[in-house]
Amino acid sequence: MTVTAPGVIARLADQPDAPALIRCHKGTSRTTSRGHLVKACHSLVQALHQAGVRPGHKAVVMTRDAYDLTTVVYALCSLGAVPVLIEPRSEVRRCLQDIAPDVFIGEPLAQLGRQVLGWGRPHVRIPLVTGRLMLAPGRRLATRAPDGSLPALQPQDPDGDELAIIAFTSGSTGRPKGAEYRYATLAGQLDALTTLLDPRPEDVLLAGFLPVTMLGPLLGLTTLTPAVNHLSPARTSPKELVEPILRHRVTKIIASPAVLTLIAGHCVRHGIALPSVRQILSFGAPLRLHLAEALRKAVPDAAEILSVYGATECLPVSAIDDHDLRTAHIQPPAGQAGTCLGQPLPGNHPRILDADHTGLGEIAVCGPTVSPAYHARPDADAATKSVISEGVLHRTGDLGRLDEQGRLWFVGRKAHLVTGTGFTMTTEDIETAADTAPGIRRTALVGVGTAVCQVPVLCVEPLPSTSRAAALAAVRTALEGHPEGHRIDVMLLHPGFPTDPRHNSKIDRSQLAGWAAKRLRGRTL
Repeated sequence: MTVTAPGVIARLADQPDAPALIRCHKGTSRTTSRGHLVKACHSLVQALHQAGVRPGHKAVVMTRDAYDLTTVVYALCSLGAVPVLIEPRSEVRRCLQDIAPDVFIGEPLAQLGRQVLGWGRPHVRIPLVTGRLMLAPGRRLATRAPDGSLPALQPQDPDGDELAIIAFTSGSTGRPKGAEYRYATLAGQLDALTTLLDPRPEDVLLAGFLPVTMLGPLLGLTTLTPAVNHLSPARTSPKELVEPILRHRVTKIIASPAVLTLIAGHCVRHGIALPSVRQILSFGAPLRLHLAEALRKAVPDAAEILSVYGATECLPVSAIDDHDLRTAHIQPPAGQAGTCLGQPLPGNHPRILDADHTGLGEIAVCGPTVSPAYHARPDADAATKSVISEGVLHRTGDLGRLDEQGRLWFVGRKAHLVTGTGFTMTTEDIETAADTAPGIRRTALVGVGTAVCQVPVLCVEPLPSTSRAAALAAVRTALEGHPEGHRIDVMLLHPGFPTDPRHNSKIDRSQLAGWAAKRLRGRTL
């Protein structure tokens, strides 16, 4: 698939009456046709140009409105400007120092944050406000399509190596970095998603993650955005997810495990089935078997449930369905531990770097979905990027192996290794076993103390209905017979793990380790 600036809008001009976006909120929905979306983008390009936005300008886009995000990003690309996507709860000021943006387009709350907290100072010259102006500083940018016709746009076709978008990592595993997507990168991502989704004209996609909204229409999918709390997805009302699925006969779902947990839990509690759903893609963190099994109860037997592996810098990389995931967990190949990530998608070439005698090393990926560089971060490029014959090879920071079938296995982050006296433990190896304990939502292995002499501590988050004694006993039983289970002398119950702001699915292990250290202070270990 070729992705160019004119193509971003031109692809939507086919079937102008077909729905492009459906936005849901508190039992109501609002549908935007493909033709209306094209018209709005045309209007926005003119408005942006009149405001002083020019090709090559870097423009931060910060809004939680799916329609505004989609139309503004499409319009910026068509104008030749570069949209910059940043997590609102990340280190925004530091991110903008890296980017030095010319333009800041955001909802009123974001604009107030920019003014009060100094985001983008002194680089931002053009502040534009989406939504209601209220007291926000800046010129209002009308994102709704006006009545009447507009002249057709004829922007220049960019080269595939031209910078298209800068997307910041969430910062859940370190300082946020701006991953550069070239137009060729976007094309690779759309090709990979097309392979995974196999879109059909009648499909309706529920986007549980806001940026997916921008990709859905380009894949030819009617894209539904539920009222997800994008500042804290796990706090979303489950009814705001399940009711739109039923009302609009959603066929495909892309969401994080935190959002999928809400959907599955609501369906189980209320005996709800989702007969229209044909496919679920889980992004953002490994899909656990207990969640896959809960989802399986709500969807038809023929529905496909996929755990998709990747990162902001390389997405997607590989995928595995829940049936193969279960088989790999119950009967792992000899020498394998952790979570199976499945076969790499076509064109992706994973490698294991710095492998030990067991084949365990750092997962690196080369392929069309890989971001070639971080923006203005040569230090990060030097640490993670190298050029090989197949292209740019990106070090993910994840530890894993490749098995004899060519499948990837994940055992945890390099930064999360627990190193004790005479032993090293990976997080995923222990947690995949502990997480199978009944009455347990999830577990997290952290190290307390200085490196090389750390004490392994297993933090346990039980379900609300599970007693303290039952939770600890269940985890102990689950770890019986595990090769490293005997090293877990300390278990601590935690009511709710701290997680990343983007997906609420990746555990914030540094914060959890600090909590565990305070709990254990003064105790003899």
